[in-house]
Amino acid sequence: MSDSPSHNTPGSAPAPASPGASGQPPRSRRPDYVLTAVVGVIFAASISVLLGLADAAPSSVLRTGLLLGAILLLSSAATALFAGRSSLGALATGLTALAGQSMVFMAPIHASSLSDEWMRKLISTGFMLILAGLWLGGSWGMRLARRAGQAQGHAAFRLTEADRTVGSTPTPPPSRRRDHLLSLPWVVAGLALAAFLLPRSYLRAVAPGIQTGPLMLAAVLVSFVALAAAGASTAQSTLGARVTGPILILVAAPALSNDMIPGGHLVSRLLPYGPDAVVLAAIGIELMAIGWGAHMARRQGRANALARLRSGV
Repeated sequence: MSDSPSHNTPGSAPAPASPGASGQPPRSRRPDYVLTAVVGVIFAASISVLLGLADAAPSSVLRTGLLLGAILLLSSAATALFAGRSSLGALATGLTALAGQSMVFMAPIHASSLSDEWMRKLISTGFMLILAGLWLGGSWGMRLARRAGQAQGHAAFRLTEADRTVGSTPTPPPSRRRDHLLSLPWVVAGLALAAFLLPRSYLRAVAPGIQTGPLMLAAVLVSFVALAAAGASTAQSTLGARVTGPILILVAAPALSNDMIPGGHLVSRLLPYGPDAVVLAAIGIELMAIGWGAHMARRQGRANALARLRSGV
């Protein structure tokens, strides 16, 4: 019996190293890769369309609420699939959003080249760039979280075996309290840096007739890296993402309610240059989904490792 983890394809769940007790070969991972990649492309396009429609007419509370609810449902379903099958889907989501954003950057008149009003509104919010940064970082975080869960499963199995050995004192696993405590400020710092740099540089970068200079591109790039770092932080702990996401939604709720909830001007005072309440709520939804996805991937990696070791694979 080997306690070392098996080698995995990047972005995938760990596969059994050898046939099980029944002699059956391990199941091919290729269908999981194809399925999650296709879903990731569709998912990125779908929530971008929904966000553009929601932000184009924010005066309708019911319409905006339904569209944000649809984003929440799609994000939850896609995240569960990526966590259960392969984090390649999260990578495909981020790359699809980044490809769409890059096409706008390379267009001669940028956002003005788009025909529909909701598409121009979507690009002006910077949501696709934010989506790309969070999910590209989140895909890495989900992959590492799955591998960390596998390592935890091996450690738990060794701990159980040592506990059954007479005269052996099991060594407890290291505490993860430090990771949990650092995850929240790490995510907040990444979002704060992007909130400071991106609104001041992104709108000019996508405006017609504006030449994107090195300083402007550097600000956009630093914002993108900060968002990716916030998503990748889920590899160590998902607490920061799972806490920050709901907080962003709660902060945006008064403005989305058209003054039915006190504090409708809170978003504009905290973020005078953007994003608006609709985009802020969507960012919170995606951040929360990425956090839960990495959490589920870690748990599944641990459960799969324990199941293989206990079955003698």
